[in-house]
Amino acid sequence: MPTDDIPKTADNYVKMISGVVALLVAIIAVLAPIAYLFGFAYYDGYMSAFGVDSGGLSISIQMVYVYSYQVFSFFLWEIAKVVGEGPNRLTSSPNVFWVVTCFVLTVGVLYGLQKAMQKTTKPSANKQFEKVKEIVFGDFTKSIGIVFITWYSFVVLATGLITVALLWALLSLWPYAKGQFTATEQIKLFLEKGCHIDEKSKWNNCSFIIDEKGKTIHEGFLIGINDGFIAILKKDGSYVFKRKDGFVLRRKRNES
Repeated sequence: MPTDDIPKTADNYVKMISGVVALLVAIIAVLAPIAYLFGFAYYDGYMSAFGVDSGGLSISIQMVYVYSYQVFSFFLWEIAKVVGEGPNRLTSSPNVFWVVTCFVLTVGVLYGLQKAMQKTTKPSANKQFEKVKEIVFGDFTKSIGIVFITWYSFVVLATGLITVALLWALLSLWPYAKGQFTATEQIKLFLEKGCHIDEKSKWNNCSFIIDEKGKTIHEGFLIGINDGFIAILKKDGSYVFKRKDGFVLRRKRNES
């Protein structure tokens, strides 16, 4: 390599690295608020199911991003299930009948139109038009190809537009609904079984709030806790009370 080209190569390398770094910074700048929205929407929906205002029981930014990661994982899992079930739904009865019927009708209509055009076109018609017609509407096989291309283009365009619209709406709606669903399942289990030992973790699902004198003042399902307040679910409803120095939060575990 000529020595004169070395500075140019180094400059190009620096520019490339700078471009990659700028792109990564831009992506992080966009993803950070979206991730925060995901996590907070989930937490807000979770707390609302218990009848607790999320604004009064705030959590750290770190926990918001943890919730965001969990919700996004659930979101990807739901998409994977839908994509995996798509072919089975299209090929199952009666969906497969409608798919085949639409395809056959489309091919038949297109083939009939190009045959009709061949019959009605006069010999004196534009030769250039005749050439284009022969290329596009040559025979039955080309009709099938046109149908495939048209369908594929429509599906790709429609899927892209729908995906963008859904993602925009789901940024807050889906995490919120997921939080409510998770909380509702926990409430249902608590109201049915009360305080009990989980068979897998061996931990009691209830927490016990003990004051500075060693007396249990609250017992129930822990909704949330921060530096200032504690939220707990009992059989008769949700309670939010101020956290005091000397309070001990205890959970029991079955070692057997």
